[in-house]
Amino acid sequence: EKFEESLSNPQNKYTANEGALKLNYVRTYERNPKLRAEAIRIHKLTCMACGFNFEETYGEYGKNYIEVHHIVPVSELIEETEIDPEKGMVVLCSNCHKITHRKRDKVLSLDELKQIIIK
Repeated sequence: EKFEESLSNPQNKYTANEGALKLNYVRTYERNPKLRAEAIRIHKLTCMACGFNFEETYGEYGKNYIEVHHIVPVSELIEETEIDPEKGMVVLCSNCHKITHRKRDKVLSLDELKQIIIK
């Protein structure tokens, strides 16, 4: 059954088990924490797409929190590459960051994301 159909018919309830241990072997890409810190120093702590600021909303708990997005995803780099955090990285809130990566075959640019938000 499709997800949309289940939303339109809440009487059709589905339950299942979750939580079984499963081991995954995945490829990971090295990230330099100094680049992340420099991107935040340059771009600050407010989402560059929607303007959300974690500290303004969550107070002390959200202080100094933001996500850093590589304009060219690290997974698309052919080899180890020098990154300029001013031009190659942006700061995004969790929702905006997740939406940029929602479709594997099309990572949204900052401008594309802003256009979606404006609509």
